[in-house]
Amino acid sequence: MSRTFADSSYLRWITGEHDPERAWEGYFAYSQPQVRTVLDGLLATFPPEDRAEAVQLAGAVEAFCLPSNAVESRVFESPGPSAGHLIGISPLVVQLSAEIAWGLQTAHPYVPEALPDGWQTATMHAQESFALTVFQFVRAVERPGEAPVPVTLLSTASERGEPAESAASTNQRSFHDAAMIFALAHELTHVREGHLTSGEGQSAGRLLIDQRIAALMGISDQENEELTADASTFTTCFNYLLTTWDWAEEFRKGAGQSRKGHRDTRQFNFMAWKSAIRATEICEAYYSAVLLLANLTLRGGDEDTARRLQTTGRRLPYVQQAVQQVRQRMLVPGYGPFMWTERDIAYRKAHHSWRLHLIENLLPQASRHRPAHLPGLADRYLTENEMWQDPAGAAASLPVLEEQLATIQRELGPSHQNTFAVRVTVVMVRFAAGGDAPAAMAELRVVIADMTRALGPGDPSTFAARHNLAQVRRKSGDRAAATAAFVTLFLEELRVLGPDHEEVLDTRYELAHLRGEEGDVAGAVAAFTSLLADQERLLGHDHVLTELTRRSLAQWRRETANPPQEATAVPGGPLIAHAPVLSPDHPNTLPAYEARLAHLERSLGHGHPDTLTTWWFLATLRAKAGDASGTAAAYAGLLEHDLHAMGFDDTDIGVLRTNLEYWRSLEPR
Repeated sequence: MSRTFADSSYLRWITGEHDPERAWEGYFAYSQPQVRTVLDGLLATFPPEDRAEAVQLAGAVEAFCLPSNAVESRVFESPGPSAGHLIGISPLVVQLSAEIAWGLQTAHPYVPEALPDGWQTATMHAQESFALTVFQFVRAVERPGEAPVPVTLLSTASERGEPAESAASTNQRSFHDAAMIFALAHELTHVREGHLTSGEGQSAGRLLIDQRIAALMGISDQENEELTADASTFTTCFNYLLTTWDWAEEFRKGAGQSRKGHRDTRQFNFMAWKSAIRATEICEAYYSAVLLLANLTLRGGDEDTARRLQTTGRRLPYVQQAVQQVRQRMLVPGYGPFMWTERDIAYRKAHHSWRLHLIENLLPQASRHRPAHLPGLADRYLTENEMWQDPAGAAASLPVLEEQLATIQRELGPSHQNTFAVRVTVVMVRFAAGGDAPAAMAELRVVIADMTRALGPGDPSTFAARHNLAQVRRKSGDRAAATAAFVTLFLEELRVLGPDHEEVLDTRYELAHLRGEEGDVAGAVAAFTSLLADQERLLGHDHVLTELTRRSLAQWRRETANPPQEATAVPGGPLIAHAPVLSPDHPNTLPAYEARLAHLERSLGHGHPDTLTTWWFLATLRAKAGDASGTAAAYAGLLEHDLHAMGFDDTDIGVLRTNLEYWRSLEPR
């Protein structure tokens, strides 16, 4: 076994051996069986139709932890005479992904209403602890010398062990396992799809995005291969977690044999729900870890690796879309509507809020050394819908969509719901590419007639196609016809679906905008006010559609007696709703922590470790708000006390002093 990818200093530290060969052999003998166990588990959870491939991979693929502080997992060709691959997993990525996933689960409970009174206080403490753990992880990685993988809050909790009755899906170790599964599943997809053997400018395996469309979106074949692996990883991770956790639960209850063939459906569905949540948490946490490591790598001077990691971060919106589609289209029909709800959207926003805070606010506080410019988190690939807004992009995509339509008609038949959806997409893209409105409306009428016969007039897909027809009328300039079409649609949806259905709320949104565009600004304000009240009641204050209505209402309230011909807040635009309560982007978070600090100072005293932790976290929140004086005051207050109880060493305290000087330099004179 070659040790060319080994970090000798790291091997000496972790094994105590000074001879490189013996250190490598000892490390591999210790770490390889642990990773191999996870790999065998992944292969064992392949569906029956892929079992032959699983057997072949079991003999051709080996896996181990990279013996270094590598920030990227890698796949190597086997050094021996037989063909095969070695998957080297980055321990740093696994540890940081697990830490972020666990920290955010404690910082933002998925079902807070099930918790006892006072959970908000526990959550605020968990958020401070999570941020402090990431800070200390960053500081450990940045320290020069033979730095090992940092010991973190999660690793410490895992080492303490779990009660015998602890469920596999809830213990701390499960987060580390899920992170290892995610990393392995990603690299294993590359091996399965043949991505590693493709030549320049070609791809040997399946790709997530058609190569012709990907080229228009500026996505190379190599990046398309990475997107494919990213999109496949969630399903592989979910299958592994569900299979192993369900078995562990049966074993824990002592029911594995006696209930064979009599599965508790409710328990199985609960395990499926937990597995989907954990796989999603790890997916979100992985990209936060990658982006943090990109910045840390750049600080260390490795620009090439930093930019590769940053490119990985650009893929996040596509991966989120793929995860959502799997949960909505595959898991919801199989298990129930609880597999994707608005709660999951709010949880995703919490992850995004923290991702921004960790990278843009906490990381600079961990080190005042500013890196060279990396693209921001908003730098990403265009989605297909965004590309279709451009006539040239729509025109270039049209032949590919027409080919896909022919394929889906052949495989699913002309009356399948998915076939109708692609037919509508083709019509709308052709219209966006410069097609004339009368032709688009004629085609949509034909599709709607076919959908009415096959699916029924009250099917939500039929209503959605009619919604598109009304939109074409609107975009063609015939507002009167568009209004009439939306009114008719609204009355029929109201009768079939009821007043509280989301489709009805969407149509009310269109009608409110049309009133404003036709000059009735007061009517638009009244309609949006009524709609907003209903959406807040039915969907919640922070739902994306509620936020879009809130923005539209604010816009029309600003209008004068001569409103612009087109509204600026239109359907299909970017939806940026408020982040969940107590996440860094929520407007009430900073005041809540100011109040918490005052309470802790009264009840515990100024020098208590909990008080000092809140002081430290408050400094990062004040910095996020741009409050130079408040941030400087927070650091000054911290430095009046002994911070070693918080786990800070003299180097860390020196960083805080540098922060104090930095923020004092920004105070207004």
